[in-house]
Amino acid sequence: MIVGMGVVFVFLTLMIGAVNLIAFINRKIPEESSPNQSPTSRRAPSANRQDNGAPVAAIAAAIHQYRKNH
Repeated sequence: MIVGMGVVFVFLTLMIGAVNLIAFINRKIPEESSPNQSPTSRRAPSANRQDNGAPVAAIAAAIHQYRKNH
């Protein structure tokens, strides 16, 4: 059991070190963004999206029925 806990501790320590190293490298070498792309969301404007009211209503009805029965 101690060996298993030690392995997990070493793995997590190495993983944290790797994440910190990647963050350090990203700070030193930032990704260049092209002028054509904005950093905002790439989703379509809400006027162009389809109406998703029917699935939302079906999900809400299913939740209501489940809560009523349980």
